Amino acid sequence: MKTSLIIVLVLVTLAGRADAQCTDHFILVSTSDFSTGSTSSLDPSDKTPSLNLESIHSDAVVRFGPGGLVYVVNRAGADNIQILDPCDNFNTVDQFSTGNGSGPHDIVFTSQTVAYVTRYDMTTLLKMNLQTGATLATINLAAFADADGIPEMDQMFFAGGTLCVLLQRLDRNNFYSPVGTSYLVKIDPVTDTVIPILGGSQPVALLRTNPYSEVNLGVFQGAGIAYFSAVAFFGLTDGAVLRVDLNDPTSQAIVITESAAGGDILDVEIISDTKGFAIVATPSFTTELIAFNPTTGTKIGATMYAPGGYNFNDVEPSPLGLLLTDRKPTDPGIRCFDMATNLQIPGGPVDVGLPPFDILVNDGSPVGVGDTPSSATRLGPNYPNPFNPSTSIPFTLAREGRVTLRIYDVNGRVVATLIDGAMTAGEHVAHWNASDARGLRVSSGVYMARLETDDATDTRKLVLLK
Repeated sequence: MKTSLIIVLVLVTLAGRADAQCTDHFILVSTSDFSTGSTSSLDPSDKTPSLNLESIHSDAVVRFGPGGLVYVVNRAGADNIQILDPCDNFNTVDQFSTGNGSGPHDIVFTSQTVAYVTRYDMTTLLKMNLQTGATLATINLAAFADADGIPEMDQMFFAGGTLCVLLQRLDRNNFYSPVGTSYLVKIDPVTDTVIPILGGSQPVALLRTNPYSEVNLGVFQGAGIAYFSAVAFFGLTDGAVLRVDLNDPTSQAIVITESAAGGDILDVEIISDTKGFAIVATPSFTTELIAFNPTTGTKIGATMYAPGGYNFNDVEPSPLGLLLTDRKPTDPGIRCFDMATNLQIPGGPVDVGLPPFDILVNDGSPVGVGDTPSSATRLGPNYPNPFNPSTSIPFTLAREGRVTLRIYDVNGRVVATLIDGAMTAGEHVAHWNASDARGLRVSSGVYMARLETDDATDTRKLVLLK
């Protein structure tokens, strides 16, 4: 069972809104002291905070949804969805109940007006109207519960037209210990029924119990690949990071074991086929930040950061670098790390008021509905940025076809061609080592990455600092 303290950091660009502030990047911080919750914003250019913008529940997670609105999932004890408008100083614009005692845990959007909400303390998944809060349907998952009658539905994701729900199946009568097998259940959002797997055998049994972290949808191996940690029993190194192919959910793989990581894997972010990051809780119940190789399942180098204490909850890649929530009592805040070198970026933690808990990074692209947010052809934010000596450039292709990805200088001259040829649809990552077409290192400055396909173009600014 997850802790009742949630603090969320959101980096967001909201394009297409009338208010001028919505054209820039913002950082929204939700904070909690176990009894109250609030939101604050942080200017990413000079780190100037604006505190206590809106009250939220002390146990909450935050998601981005249709229209660029922020959806606060107020969990145990509040049982509602609170909607904030970033273009109105993050004020509340609506609030809908998910049912008394429901314990909502996650929300996923399948259209501009429809969302699904996992209810951790109930047997039914909720389908709701985002405009009115009306219940559109409930999907009974009691058949997949353990002996206590509750399946503990937690994280969700939408891929390939299918809603996927992770069921922890924990024994509430035995300190929420995992029981038997944990499941992945696939839901048809048209019929709101469980999709049979392999000729009627359902649901999908996971290789490890107690799926715990948020889900990574693979950004480098094509669409339909999901990664998440399954911690099994806390305090024992019996869990792992799992890789699931949604085209064949029975095809699973263990990416890294908790034995190799050094403890319970609380959160995981994988940015390439050779680089991932994880928060690990050691057997002595201190948290550490590590880097690992998802292909070999081995830890990379020394532990990145381990100040002692049980202080880390979330890690997220961003244009600013790798962001880590650090709840260290004497110096709490958001710490930033270079994703290429694994070194902490100087400047100390970003003070967000009360200690941070959870981070959600949004690069300003339209929030996906009816599929993953990456369903359209686009460039993602490169990381790190600024960078030296190299940077990774994620991009999404809506369909198969010819693709060019070039680097230009500020005068519009082609500096380097990274890709020129046919590629399959899905998620990809290119890498630039700050060299030109002759292999010579270019000077510091601003460059533009430009992605071109037969039916779309997109451009991103890169900053090289030496």
